Amino acid sequence: MSKTSQAAEGAPVKPSSAGQSGNPMLKIILIVGGAIALFLAFSTYSVQKAVQSNSNLSDIRDLYFPVLERADRNIVRLDKMEEQFMQGVMMADKDTVDKAQPFYIEGDKTFAEMANLYPGRRADILKLRSDFKAYRDLAYHTATGMIAHTGSFSDVAKMNTVLAALKKNLLDFRSSSYNNFVQTLEQTQRATKINLYMGMAIGVMNLMFMGVLVFFIRNNLRMTEIIAEQNANLELKVIERTAQLTQKTNDVNAMLDNMSLGVCTVIKGNHLHPEYSAYMHSIFGEAELAGRDVLEALFSSSNLGADTRDQVKVALEAIVGEDMMMFDFNSHLLVSEMQVRTDAGDNKILQLHWSPIKNEDDAVDKVLLIVQDVTHLRALELEAAHQKAELDIISQIIKIYIGKFNEFVESAQKYLADNRLLIEQNTERKSEVVAALFRNMHTIKGNARTYEFKAITDVAHEAEQAYDSLRQDEHAVWDQVQLLKELDAVAAGLASYVEVNEDKLGRKGRASDMLTSRGVFVSREEISALQSLVDNLNSQAVGDVAQLLQHKVAQLGLVPLQRLISGAVDSLSSLAKELNKPTPEVQIVEGEVAFNNLVAQALKSSFMHIVRNSLDHGIESPADRSRAGKSEAGHIRFVCQRQEDGVVLHISDDGRGLALHKLYEKGVAQGRFSVDEKPDTAVIAELIFESGLSTAEQVSQVSGRGVGMDAVRTFLNEQGAEIGVVLHGSTTELGFCPFEFMIRLPSTALVAV
Repeated sequence: MSKTSQAAEGAPVKPSSAGQSGNPMLKIILIVGGAIALFLAFSTYSVQKAVQSNSNLSDIRDLYFPVLERADRNIVRLDKMEEQFMQGVMMADKDTVDKAQPFYIEGDKTFAEMANLYPGRRADILKLRSDFKAYRDLAYHTATGMIAHTGSFSDVAKMNTVLAALKKNLLDFRSSSYNNFVQTLEQTQRATKINLYMGMAIGVMNLMFMGVLVFFIRNNLRMTEIIAEQNANLELKVIERTAQLTQKTNDVNAMLDNMSLGVCTVIKGNHLHPEYSAYMHSIFGEAELAGRDVLEALFSSSNLGADTRDQVKVALEAIVGEDMMMFDFNSHLLVSEMQVRTDAGDNKILQLHWSPIKNEDDAVDKVLLIVQDVTHLRALELEAAHQKAELDIISQIIKIYIGKFNEFVESAQKYLADNRLLIEQNTERKSEVVAALFRNMHTIKGNARTYEFKAITDVAHEAEQAYDSLRQDEHAVWDQVQLLKELDAVAAGLASYVEVNEDKLGRKGRASDMLTSRGVFVSREEISALQSLVDNLNSQAVGDVAQLLQHKVAQLGLVPLQRLISGAVDSLSSLAKELNKPTPEVQIVEGEVAFNNLVAQALKSSFMHIVRNSLDHGIESPADRSRAGKSEAGHIRFVCQRQEDGVVLHISDDGRGLALHKLYEKGVAQGRFSVDEKPDTAVIAELIFESGLSTAEQVSQVSGRGVGMDAVRTFLNEQGAEIGVVLHGSTTELGFCPFEFMIRLPSTALVAV
């Protein structure tokens, strides 16, 4: 036994001052009094909760059940009324329609009862009652109108909309009322449980109070015995604790020898502590690491540059032996990942995690370094990223017809080939070459955006940015190598989609059109041969049948106007969402005309630019349209007129019109007009076809670069077509002026090539 224990045994035991001055009976009285007060408080609380629970149960019985029952009956009556109205319309029988009236009368009466039963939601019930009457009136009017042939399907659609809203509101009311019922019931159950638990708690507390009393009585008797026992076992506990620490040390050493992680510590002087995990040998291929410089032992074969290694060295010197805040200041200099080259010539990717180990003075005694070989993990991550990219591309491709995909690929490849030729043939910057490059890339990006081909849209936007810099910055350098590199990136993005389409989806070439439900693919050569045979047949035969056959065959190989327009407006929904506008309605008037493939491609690209500009620049925001008395969704209109020498297309929208004042300001700023010059509005309107001129206030991925209408005129002129602007309304004042685009196409556009 230690000297301290012997001295404790020989010393006399003195009563404590607390024991001398305290009164045990007073403590007991206070404890008993507290228990009685707590019990009375709990009894009062339980009575109050019982009264509240009875009130809640009365509400459930007298309010929620009757209201829910009546709401369910009115839902059934609403379905019956709908059934009578629909049967009356289908049988054209007004008597059947009148049979819905009794259901309405009962339902209205039920709503009145519900309002009286449920004063707390009287306003909601009266609103349902009003909506119920409004639906009865609208449905009766619509049904009788349809029977009398004076109604329209728009009335039916409105009736169904009102019915759906009423059903939803009634179901929402029932659901919320049921939720109130469930909440009330849960509150009642919760209060009951609380009373039960508190009763149990009071009982337990009373038992505890009794235990405390017993404890006070026996405490003094046990105190001396406990002290003696603790002194006797103190040395034994010290021995046992020492053995436990030894065992834990052995366990830690075993873990260090067998774990698949590199664990070591860096001590002052940037040396490795002798204790480290055996896996460090496997990671770095070094036989001995103890005491070696950490940079020489661990980083000598890494891909880290001399500057980075020096930063690690300086950071460790500033951290070890210093205050903890030095680790916070310098930890960003400690590398978290690096590559090391093995003796076999392979590269390992290592992930490093640094943690400070502080001493009792809150200073960093050493730095713990955990090294993990993540080579395989990084390979799996790259493979997963590649597979995810392929899945994204597949999900984008399968959203559209294979024919549209092939048309997009063909047009993109053509524009890329044109751009490549322009870059390779020109060694210095020329404005017309830059304009052509920008126009082609802008079209590729717009078409890719139409089909939501994000990967192509992004790389095309990067190339477009470079062309825009050449357009806008007179000091920008024409760098053929860089321009071809950016063009290759776009081509690679396009190739990735083609590869997935052909290799993953198994849809190769134009013949894959036969995999769709749109028809059978026929080559242009086959169409030409068939037309030649029909011409020979028509020269030998007479009659309407031969002429009709010749006309039908002549239409082969032509692309209908409706198909061109639908391809252009496919992107309107996503674009409208991006611009926070409703999707506009598109109207085609006299659109029964078809064009040959060359003209169709030009029209398709032109329509894409026109409708996007219409939605972005012309059609106002929903708030502005509402203030102007217009519907929130805009309207785009295509009108086709056949003439002896070809076809004229008129394209317009119901937006604010052409911003003639902004065009004039742009023209003055770019030197096309003098400040005092007052050109004709038609001349000002023609500026929208100028390259690099836009009325947009800011540039975005959607528009604002002033290339869209320039591209449209170029595409159409290449096919012998013309496009112009026709102004309506006042043509003398500058401001927003209604207008339309007018495209003139020659008769050759209607002949297959």
